[in-house]
Amino acid sequence: MNRDHVLHVINTIYEKVFNEGRADLYPAFVSGPYIQHNPLFPNGLDGILGYIKQAGRIPCEVKRVAIDGDLAFVHVRYLEWAGQETAGVDIFRFDADGKVVEHWDVLQPVPAASQNANTMF
Repeated sequence: MNRDHVLHVINTIYEKVFNEGRADLYPAFVSGPYIQHNPLFPNGLDGILGYIKQAGRIPCEVKRVAIDGDLAFVHVRYLEWAGQETAGVDIFRFDADGKVVEHWDVLQPVPAASQNANTMF
């Protein structure tokens, strides 16, 4: 798997698909069967694509990316996810052709106050 290609796919998903609301671009980066581990969405492209289309723009900032073999880990600041700022980690598994075939995510609302001076990002 080509690391530069994976970074291009990730950058396009977050900058174009999410930040600009270009849901139409997402299918080009996915190969089926698309396995979804978020319990709110079914397997396959239709569920997540429908959500992205309905949401329109999903403003976010990618804070860091790590790639390990066929997995990419993306630490994201979602500026407004379900009505509030949210810290997220998306994990994508890529096939040999550089397409997303599996997705996991972990989402945590950013609290108004913290017990330390560190940020979640």
